Amino acid sequence: MTTDPSAQGAYYSALKVRGVPVTLQRVTGNAPNAVVASSVSLNAIVLNFTPGGGLDAANLTAGGPGSIRLGDRKLIVMAADLSASGFALPVVQGDQAILPDSSEVLTIVKVDAYERRFGGAIEITAAGVT
Repeated sequence: MTTDPSAQGAYYSALKVRGVPVTLQRVTGNAPNAVVASSVSLNAIVLNFTPGGGLDAANLTAGGPGSIRLGDRKLIVMAADLSASGFALPVVQGDQAILPDSSEVLTIVKVDAYERRFGGAIEITAAGVT
């Protein structure tokens, strides 16, 4: 599938309006020996999951597959921005996202490179501390 230039332009326009600087990190090893192997700051659209936000409540059981928790976020980033910054693709489960202002560290739990691929974007689900 190729990227649609008009869809990609729409995502970049949305990033100008709604984007916030986010730091993505790839951490290797386990604490206390964890090391940041790669880190990049880029603009991302950050969305909170909210009850009744169009999610299928029948599939959201406490702790089950597809469940969401307070503190979970959806991030939308551009694949081209990650590549240009030298961050190794694909973004993987266990990578981290640090939100601005609060310095909140989220752990990436799901990456969907196909949902928004027509526009060159990657959709990421990241979990915060609850």
